[in-house]
Amino acid sequence: MKMSKSIIFIMICCSMFFSCSKDFIEQGPVGSFPESVLKTPDGIRKALVGAYSSLNGTEGLERTPAQALFGSIRGGEANRGSGNGVQPQMSQIQRFEVNTSNSSVLLFFNHFADAIARTNLVLKYLPQVEGLDPQDAKNIEAEAKFLRAHYHFMMKRVFKNTPWLDIESLDDPKVSNTDDGGNFIDIWPKIAADFKYAVDNLPQTQADFGRPNKWAAKAYYAKTLVYMGNEGDDANYTLAKVEFDDLIANGVNVKGQKYALNPNYHDNFNTQKENGPESVFQVQHSVNDGSTNNWANANLETLFTGVQASDGPTLGRGYAYFNPSQWFVNKFRVDANGLPIFNHATRNAAFVKNDDGIESTAPFTPDAGLIDPRLDWTVGRRGIPYLDYGLMPGKAWIRDQAYGGPYISKKFFTLKSREGVDTAPGTPYNNLNIDIIRYADVLLLAAEVEARVGSQAKAMEYVNMIRNRMANNTTDPENWVLRNGVPAANYKIGLYTAGAFPFDNKTNALKAVFFERTLELGLEGHRAYDAIRFGAEDQTTDLEELNGYLQYESTLRGFVAGANYTRAPDAVIPIPQQAVENSFKDGKITLKQNPGY
Repeated sequence: MKMSKSIIFIMICCSMFFSCSKDFIEQGPVGSFPESVLKTPDGIRKALVGAYSSLNGTEGLERTPAQALFGSIRGGEANRGSGNGVQPQMSQIQRFEVNTSNSSVLLFFNHFADAIARTNLVLKYLPQVEGLDPQDAKNIEAEAKFLRAHYHFMMKRVFKNTPWLDIESLDDPKVSNTDDGGNFIDIWPKIAADFKYAVDNLPQTQADFGRPNKWAAKAYYAKTLVYMGNEGDDANYTLAKVEFDDLIANGVNVKGQKYALNPNYHDNFNTQKENGPESVFQVQHSVNDGSTNNWANANLETLFTGVQASDGPTLGRGYAYFNPSQWFVNKFRVDANGLPIFNHATRNAAFVKNDDGIESTAPFTPDAGLIDPRLDWTVGRRGIPYLDYGLMPGKAWIRDQAYGGPYISKKFFTLKSREGVDTAPGTPYNNLNIDIIRYADVLLLAAEVEARVGSQAKAMEYVNMIRNRMANNTTDPENWVLRNGVPAANYKIGLYTAGAFPFDNKTNALKAVFFERTLELGLEGHRAYDAIRFGAEDQTTDLEELNGYLQYESTLRGFVAGANYTRAPDAVIPIPQQAVENSFKDGKITLKQNPGY
């Protein structure tokens, strides 16, 4: 239905940006804004903030920026967790048995379609605003196009065949397959064009942390080019290399700080170290800010991923989903040189010891083998300090260990000593920002591009930069998890050697880059997307990794037994049937279903 006199949209956030503040958006009322308001400088800025607010998603694992469900659980990094029989639609996604009525898929689709509509609202009315400084108008357009590209990027990765929703879709949201290909057109070039516009028009620095600068846009533009290359156009790798070279040499964050890896790995997940030199684009979160219930702008994912125990990191209010898998934990086992063990069978035979089935009151000695130190900043496991909560007690912090496994996630929880400051009183919600892109991701994408265009040496250099942060523990002893002042486990991490395996050829170099993305970015929502796009290029990675996970984990968690990944149709999620039916126009359905569903 065409709306001409008024535009109705949900304002999760109100109008004011706070200079140099992480909580740059405040909770505001749900409201109806007439066109006359949107055509004013203040009104268009409010509409832009409404578009930003969708970055945070809502309660659940499918819409939050960390992409726990579609990125990590679907990628084998974590089991759905919680208890048997709850949220069965999440189990469908983990088992690659998704149907067209899956409620999590519908929530994802609706959320990002609505988010795109918010950006188009800004772009539609911006040219009609009077009294707006031309430079301010250009910045608003660039930010809106950056957000529109981001939301389309999220849709494209999940559904592949998704329509491009532009300004005209506000008046007529139904696509037409006969006129322009509908949802079976390649929208990557349009996503890239929006990011490129942002690169060309955003400032190098921003007064507000949550706004992207030109370098964040360049990083996202380059990442989009990589995805385009994965789908068959190798020329995009060369284009991406140019952008990554510029980013690495000259890129700065919104504060004007040159991009660099944080000296301490856990600084990326520390509320007191946010928006630092490794931050390329972060979703800003806040609590106790005067918003509705004091948590409307919070990290909402923690409700689902928090443990159910009175002494746990969310004080017993979490739903206990998102338990890291043994398959994922085993990837942190290293050889005598501190390097990954690439052979699945060899690595899993030397599996990391766990307390599966052992009561928290019974004795347990943690694994004594060599382990990459990033494991214990990523996963909570028995006998290892969990931030400042003391030793993780194992089964007592897990709702259903037989179902979810013996581990809990760790990256997105705040310190016990910050309870009531970094958390909203009486809730599991915290104020930890979530990275959409951090500099480690940029370096690993750059390494991938270098390997694909034939420079294994440069690819190795970038991967070693990532690994050296953890290897160089003498200058920053707190970079390893400590227990009573000494390393909590037998940590070791080594650097790769030029010309030797795996950087002896392109195929092996790409395997090393993919493996490093798992270790460095684990549980941050990348893995399923990485496995599927690498598989689209080499025809093996997704099959080996995703089926390897299902087959191995099925020996430990019975609910995974019998599951299987096949590239067609499982590399793509089905379009929600409700969305297909709602696309009825001129006597026909205009939104086509993905093949195989």
